[in-house]
Amino acid sequence: MTTNELNPMQQNVVDVLGKPAGWVPLPLSVIDAVREQVETGLAPLAKKLSPDRPLFISKSSLTAVHGCEANYLASLDSFEWTILNVRGTVMHKAVELAINWRGPIEPALLVDEALARLEDEESRGPSEFIARLSAGERAQLRSYAVDLYTKFEESFPPLKAAWRPVTESAARVELFGGLIFLSTRVDLTLGGPGSKVIIDLKSGRIYSNHREDLRFYALVESLRSGQPPRRLATYSLESARADVEEVSEGVLQAAVRRVIGGANAIYELTREDREPKLSPGAHCRWCPLRETCETGQQFLERGFEDD
Repeated sequence: MTTNELNPMQQNVVDVLGKPAGWVPLPLSVIDAVREQVETGLAPLAKKLSPDRPLFISKSSLTAVHGCEANYLASLDSFEWTILNVRGTVMHKAVELAINWRGPIEPALLVDEALARLEDEESRGPSEFIARLSAGERAQLRSYAVDLYTKFEESFPPLKAAWRPVTESAARVELFGGLIFLSTRVDLTLGGPGSKVIIDLKSGRIYSNHREDLRFYALVESLRSGQPPRRLATYSLESARADVEEVSEGVLQAAVRRVIGGANAIYELTREDREPKLSPGAHCRWCPLRETCETGQQFLERGFEDD
């Protein structure tokens, strides 16, 4: 497929994610400085940890603890799969299969294959939840996933092998001999080390914390490979819009500060029983405390969709 055959949405993706003429990568000395900042900032915390009980930091834990500490604590053991939150997982699996699919692609058949493979992955992810769905619930989930995958197919150009597309790519950085781990799982990456584009796919709207999530991805990729990614993008399938940010030294430094603050907060809340702070926000809608938290109830009652 040539660029002349791309629809406007696909062409926009090419335009915003493509490598511009004259692009120059960040100096590798930037990564050395960032690594030093991470290790210096987390050194006091590392002294409190032991190898038999390390601290694991992920995108979701950082987002939760920076969003509302009370919500973070309440959500630690309360996650449950639902049709709404599993639909994105099914869509991501369909995208993964599509990249390596041979022959014509029919979204419904691809989603069926994705559902079957997720169900077969016992003791991992939503396998048990999918297996227990009734015929009607499975049909509803299939409908949601087909819709999301179709939007992806309409929005993204066919991913060429030369672009090195990779889905659900896991990465981990080990600090202080295994006392602290930073881990990620990226929806989609394009390109090789040093010029990689990291993409987070969203079924709904784009929120400000999504940019922070991607900065964490960029930090982990930089520390893991010694080379920073080139560009970060949160892509909303709902609005066919990408929120894009170039990876700069400032972006990586912002991620470092967020990791240091979040790691210390997680340790204090889970190991030292510090009283959590309440910070109302969009997360109040699905917080386990929403029936008893007056602060969250007041926030939801006044409405926030126009904020």
